[in-house]
Amino acid sequence: MPDYKISFSASGETQKGTGRETNEDNFLIGSYYKKNCRAVNDTFCFTAPNRCRYSLFAVFDGMGGGPYGEYASLCAAEEFYNVHMKLNDMLSPKQVSCMVSDAFQTANNRIIRSSYNMLGTTAVVCVLDRQGEKIKFLWSGDSRGYLYRDHLLFQITEDQSKAALCVKKGIYSKTDPQYKADQNKLTGFVGMDAYGYSFHPLETAWLPLKQEDMIFLMTDGISSICNNNEIQSIVRGCVDDAIVTSLICTARRSGSQDDLSAVQVKLYSNKHEE
Repeated sequence: MPDYKISFSASGETQKGTGRETNEDNFLIGSYYKKNCRAVNDTFCFTAPNRCRYSLFAVFDGMGGGPYGEYASLCAAEEFYNVHMKLNDMLSPKQVSCMVSDAFQTANNRIIRSSYNMLGTTAVVCVLDRQGEKIKFLWSGDSRGYLYRDHLLFQITEDQSKAALCVKKGIYSKTDPQYKADQNKLTGFVGMDAYGYSFHPLETAWLPLKQEDMIFLMTDGISSICNNNEIQSIVRGCVDDAIVTSLICTARRSGSQDDLSAVQVKLYSNKHEE
């Protein structure tokens, strides 16, 4: 049995927004995802066995604000679950990366061909390679991935939105009123490829890990309300098993009416288990 240097624990939570009829978010931790798309709340915690080289984590934010966003996010969750169930230690990181990228296309195609006439969903996926001690993020939309290291929070993903694009081009700053108005105007999402053959998620290179790193994935119900400094303060001020709940509660207290979802992955040395 492999003896990897790092192990991990993970937790995820999703709650329906106060301004929504259904919870259109979903999240995935390995083989677990919210299978009942009509469920308004869900939580899951997991400590990894030492036998798994690769693991997937993800959050999804179904679009539309109507009756079908929850089905779009469920379609995406199911496709990445299918990838997770095919992972094995013999696969190379490149092969795993291609499998995850292909799942974006497959999820896109399920959405555009569905009889529900779904619009789409955001998706941010983190792949953990415990043997290589590295991670990779792939995403589409404005759900975010972060790395927390040495008490500092780093936003790894870039929002695919008109607001983010305008800030990048210098058209306006984040303090401009138009920034808030353009945040929900996505320039990329799963379901955008109407012909079903040319969907490409954004992705990072493989990033080296350090023990005690933490990974955070969250939907914009949190990240659009809590800026990165506020998220960093929440992470610093909480014990590990309360961070996800604290992020959600802080966003709600700050006025978010959107659905709220977050996943946390905590890395540590396997000596921790002895």
